[in-house]
Amino acid sequence: MAAESFWDFSVRTYRTQGAPEACLSLQNDHGADVNMLLYCAWIALVAGRFDDDLFRRAGEFSSAWAENVVKPLRGARTWMKQTGCQSDPVPAAPCMELREDIKSVEFAAEKMQQEVLESLLVNGPNLASAPDRIIDSAIANLHRYLVQQDIMVSNDVRDKLCLILQAAFPDMHEKITAGALADLS
Repeated sequence: MAAESFWDFSVRTYRTQGAPEACLSLQNDHGADVNMLLYCAWIALVAGRFDDDLFRRAGEFSSAWAENVVKPLRGARTWMKQTGCQSDPVPAAPCMELREDIKSVEFAAEKMQQEVLESLLVNGPNLASAPDRIIDSAIANLHRYLVQQDIMVSNDVRDKLCLILQAAFPDMHEKITAGALADLS
């Protein structure tokens, strides 16, 4: 059985009810990189827990890519929607068309980020893990990322991570509860 690509895993997860809102809340309210949150879960599925080298390389790449590519595109797109396309002398309709073009480029940049992240997994997928081990690995990977990013784990953050993991692992839904994430601190 072939492993689900990181991109396909992310698209499937993100399309699950509640996941987009949880991801965007963690991004907007806590500064989390949604691609890294999803990567933590995907790595758990295909490889288990991060090893030090993979975690370091993924973090360095994602941080630089997000800061220099994704966030500026997102900032321009958001500004155009809220202010830029609503002000004189900017013609609103062509401005919103340009905003949609920027949105497409932002989407392509996020896809490229995910493709690079997937390529960092040198040893390739190993799908032999039991469901409990996958969940434990996902929680450990997320914990490591949250600590690195200095994101405080409140009940709200824990609930949002629970929603994301339930979306990522629908066959293991009953094993993923806020209680299972209680060790995140």
